[in-house]
Amino acid sequence: MPGQKHLRSLLVAAFALETLCVTYGLKAPRAAPFLAVPYFLAGTALAVLLLYFPRLELTILRRQPGKGLTGWFTRTHQYKLIVLALLALCMHTLCRYWFDEIPLDINYADMLPIIKVMDQRFLAGHWTHIYDTIPSIWNGVQPIYLPAMWQPFTLAVLFDIDMRWITVAGLLFSFGIFLFIYRPERRNYTSFLTGVLAFVLFWWIFADDMPGVITVSEEGVVIAYYVLLVLALLSGNVLLTGIAVSLCMLSRYALVGWIPAYLLYLFLHRKGRQAVLFTLVGLVCFLLLFLMPVGWDRFMSLAKLPGNYIRFAAIVWQDSPDVFSSSLGFAGFFGPSRIALLHGFLVALSFIVPSLFVLISYFRGRTREFANVPLAALKMSLVVFYSFIDVPYLYLFYTSSFVSLILVAFVVSRQPNDPAPGALRSAR
Repeated sequence: MPGQKHLRSLLVAAFALETLCVTYGLKAPRAAPFLAVPYFLAGTALAVLLLYFPRLELTILRRQPGKGLTGWFTRTHQYKLIVLALLALCMHTLCRYWFDEIPLDINYADMLPIIKVMDQRFLAGHWTHIYDTIPSIWNGVQPIYLPAMWQPFTLAVLFDIDMRWITVAGLLFSFGIFLFIYRPERRNYTSFLTGVLAFVLFWWIFADDMPGVITVSEEGVVIAYYVLLVLALLSGNVLLTGIAVSLCMLSRYALVGWIPAYLLYLFLHRKGRQAVLFTLVGLVCFLLLFLMPVGWDRFMSLAKLPGNYIRFAAIVWQDSPDVFSSSLGFAGFFGPSRIALLHGFLVALSFIVPSLFVLISYFRGRTREFANVPLAALKMSLVVFYSFIDVPYLYLFYTSSFVSLILVAFVVSRQPNDPAPGALRSAR
């Protein structure tokens, strides 16, 4: 394998291709379906390359010895907080424009209006009726959103503000994490290019409504959960990892195949105690966030939802075929007649690929030690899940992009034998 410098170049090149596919590459006429292939290959390359870097570790904002509390709040942090404040101001300005242009309307997108009714029922104390049908939307739509998806939006309903500000808050958190990880280096083109790609991603999401991330979706919350999961894995904190995984799983099912792979990784590396702790934390979060508010019966009904995706995809193919021609993913290649086949690939590969990553890294460890296996498997899980998803709404793909952004920023911000880039540390 090439040296670390060349590995970083390859990693940033893969991230650049992935970012191009999910942003301005979509502007090319009829290019979206064909971009699914380089998007998949770029994400796969990024995941594989992570295995060849020294183990990435995170130390969060350590106080400098002998300087009291002021040593924790360095000048670098002050500058980054100023940049973060300017970023928040820019987000606010752009979002106010889009929120005025595109009001919440079920005829345009019904996700947030449905979540609003669920939150209203929750705040009113009608917990057992949160998932009852909503007569005012589509003559009785059935809510399907998982608890960690709709619960954060209760704040917006409680204080009577536009629900989309919760989405924006999730994106601000995610970009803020990037800012505090990222350390620009002069005469380092990989560092410069990473900063450029972060700006491209930011500008695409906030200045162009094509992806619909801030105007119609709740995806900012999901993105924040996955960024938190990346930080948890980098820190090696199993407790935080268990909480982050629970939030991810109780918002979208994208992580379902990675969980057994992560447990397999822990057992293969004789970390049984950590596996037990991870499982217990997940069960407690499941109890607090799901069973207590909505009950066992609703859990069982929601657990059957993946089986309904084939029927839902058929409806979308009939009513909104442009979803498949203007977004990424392989669904467009399968067409409306092979939805079941696509769904089979989605389920099988979502479970097989992450565990395969773990097994290969373990058995190849006799000749070459692979690092960052859980992170690589996580990235590959997202690439597979969203590439083979039944209905590839464009806003879904940015969760994987932010996972890439944080990981690439962490890699390029460390130098060989440099234990502390800014507030964070990467170590062998």
